[in-house]
Amino acid sequence: MEEAPRASRGEPDNISTIHTDWGPLVHVRPVFTTDSKYLIAASGSAVKLFSTTSGSLLEERHYHEAKVVGVVPSSVEENQFVSCDESGVVCFWNFQKKKDIKKFVLLPKENSMRRVASFNYCSRREELFLLVQICESQKGNLLKFCHPFKANKYSKMSTDVSLGQNKFAVSHCESYIAHVSQEGLVVLGNDCSVGGINRRRHLVGDRKVTCVIFHPSQDAIATGDITGRVVIWYEFMRANPIKKELHWHTQPVADLAFSFTGKELYSGGGESVLVKWQLSEDQRSFLPRLGLNIKYVATDIRNNCIATAHVDNSFTIISAKEYMVEGIIQGLAMNVDNVEPFPAGIVYDPRTRAAVLNGRTGHVQFYDFQHCRQLFHLDITLINYYTQERYQKIHNTDVEHLAVSPDGHWLATIEYRDDHQTSLELRLKFWNFKKKDQNWYLNTCIEMPHDKYVNGITFQPSLGPEQASPLCVTCGDDGRFKVWQETDTTDIYGEKSCWSCCGIGFYRHLPATAVRMSHDGSLIAAGFGSILTFWLPSSCNLKGTLSQPYLTEKIKQIEFGRGKGSESIVVTRTEHWVCAWDLFTCTLSWRVSICSTCLAADPLSSYMAVFSAECDVFVFEPRSSELVSWQYNIDKHPALSAVFVPHLKKPNSNARWNEQSALIYINRNQTLQILEVNVDLSSAKDKIAGRVRMLVQDTEAYTAPTPFAALVAQTRVAHNKEEKTRQSDSATFGIHVEKSTALIQEVLNEARVYRLDSFAHLSLEFCKMIIPEAVNSEEKQMKDDFESKLKEREEFQRKTKKKISKGKKKILQKVTSSDFSDLMSVLTL
Repeated sequence: MEEAPRASRGEPDNISTIHTDWGPLVHVRPVFTTDSKYLIAASGSAVKLFSTTSGSLLEERHYHEAKVVGVVPSSVEENQFVSCDESGVVCFWNFQKKKDIKKFVLLPKENSMRRVASFNYCSRREELFLLVQICESQKGNLLKFCHPFKANKYSKMSTDVSLGQNKFAVSHCESYIAHVSQEGLVVLGNDCSVGGINRRRHLVGDRKVTCVIFHPSQDAIATGDITGRVVIWYEFMRANPIKKELHWHTQPVADLAFSFTGKELYSGGGESVLVKWQLSEDQRSFLPRLGLNIKYVATDIRNNCIATAHVDNSFTIISAKEYMVEGIIQGLAMNVDNVEPFPAGIVYDPRTRAAVLNGRTGHVQFYDFQHCRQLFHLDITLINYYTQERYQKIHNTDVEHLAVSPDGHWLATIEYRDDHQTSLELRLKFWNFKKKDQNWYLNTCIEMPHDKYVNGITFQPSLGPEQASPLCVTCGDDGRFKVWQETDTTDIYGEKSCWSCCGIGFYRHLPATAVRMSHDGSLIAAGFGSILTFWLPSSCNLKGTLSQPYLTEKIKQIEFGRGKGSESIVVTRTEHWVCAWDLFTCTLSWRVSICSTCLAADPLSSYMAVFSAECDVFVFEPRSSELVSWQYNIDKHPALSAVFVPHLKKPNSNARWNEQSALIYINRNQTLQILEVNVDLSSAKDKIAGRVRMLVQDTEAYTAPTPFAALVAQTRVAHNKEEKTRQSDSATFGIHVEKSTALIQEVLNEARVYRLDSFAHLSLEFCKMIIPEAVNSEEKQMKDDFESKLKEREEFQRKTKKKISKGKKKILQKVTSSDFSDLMSVLTL
């Protein structure tokens, strides 16, 4: 898809992303400070400092622009550390001295085909070892840089190193280097180069090595393999070294770590068990149930603490003496079992002002994105996590969908498990928040709410006059949507309630793919395949359907419009289309061809946002296909889910779509980010230019072509192939204005639209919310009112384009009193 031209009305808002969490904390091995009071971990391009006693984030340092691939201590200076990023930039810094930073660029940016996978630093010899991946190769080159560190001044040590964090190590005397290759273990001298004689290769057969580490005081190497063995190699430079095997793990050994004295060896893997091997006594100890799979193990120099990094983005701090858990450092919890890391998406909790999304397998986390911390996590499945087996994949029950009530006191979850061998597990659970205990309690558990997979769940946005709790609607592949309500089950033991089904709807035996309720709660919009249907929640009576013959993709998301001019608009998202339907005229208002990943609607305004698979974001109002704002390539990874959240404080930007709410999203790299509008008001000229540009935009009466319309135009085939029309002209309904009247009429005539006879055939409450005077007992009067309201709305839209608010007039007065000599040349007025 070609890049759409920018609108002539002005440049779009400068939208950028703010990392609320800089990515996984556990993609590199953590490191302790000298006093063992702090734990340093790399997170994206940042370095974070955590307290080992409280587990809180104390500080965040930004020394790099690219992703940090490792942090190691330096013995030259106390509390000095060395960090390296993917681009080959190495920084020497002291966490107690913020300004004492030394930076070296070892790989110039001109060669972008090289990426650093991991690194190590030898303090005695002042040497840096970088494991570099070239292009997309499965092997890496081990490069050595000597002091003074200069770009591209290195010696190549080896060319067949396996990529990873713990794939090579340097001995305590810095005389030997060991690395993992596809064939086994390779040991070479520090002064050896490619093809040198001081090199020894030990083949291991089918038991491939997964990690390697040197003993802290002896010439010994410890390796782990895919069969769960731990092998200690003595006299490793001989053809037949002495080996000692330690075997307990059934899963591959993920990482190894010696204690500072070297008497204990710690190993961890997929069993979530930390094993301590006491080498002098040939004994072992176990610390089980540490969470999810162990990824890295780190020890301190005082033998006080041990840190294990887990795949769910958490650290476990363990006392080395008592060998028990002392605390947990939890980042944004991640899910590693599903192909989609966050299948339930993001939901905003108004009570805690936190984002609710999937956590570790079977859990839901409440994450405070403002302060980058997890408030708490809720165990939904109430089932122990089953670790994987060597030759069989184990399926764990996980949360697939969730919804939070408008007041934040009800949580509905859908959990699912299907191993294609046993019976399907599908449960709908309703959780109630108790203010007294400040905790969530399971209220109702419903087995098999649908016969097949559930596609969506939503709560009623607002309560009716006689409602005590909101309704909940689910839809599934069994071709039904179901309405659930809370019922009173009070008995002699006290007040009780439970949730039960109060209505079922189905249409043409098609799968129900999406569902949403109107803002007043009086209308249900359900997508059955490619057909948009509308129902009354009280009786589940079908009130109308909307469809088009050329729209055959199943509906994935449905959102009701808000604000003036958008109350009667319903926006649907499919894999390749974003469509807006007008419930008053029962027609397709506009459609845009875009390969989208998610759609979000602002509950406090009329704006919506759609994210494309090419990592673009488009902000619009449902009443028009004209874009409000847009930004290309906001991220390297596509967004999985997005939601608008209310601002805690007024933003600095003057963008209208960003006044009430902020837009947050989670990407495929499992990073939570916020979109913000950058404002640069450093000079008076910029301030005046911004104000005048806003006034010009507000007073324009014509409709200019937009990127949204251009995206539509690119997907259309000209009605008359012999006569081509220019795409620079304005577009309506995604079709060129020139010589398109007949084509529009043809499309409208062929539309499979079941028109609604009057407002009464919709929901009475829904119509009263939009046009209170439109509902009347007499049919003729209703039709007359309908026509008059349409004319009023058209007149209102025409006037609002020319109208300048009082606030704008004040700004205009300030502008008129300013000197426009420089500004006239800038704006070319």
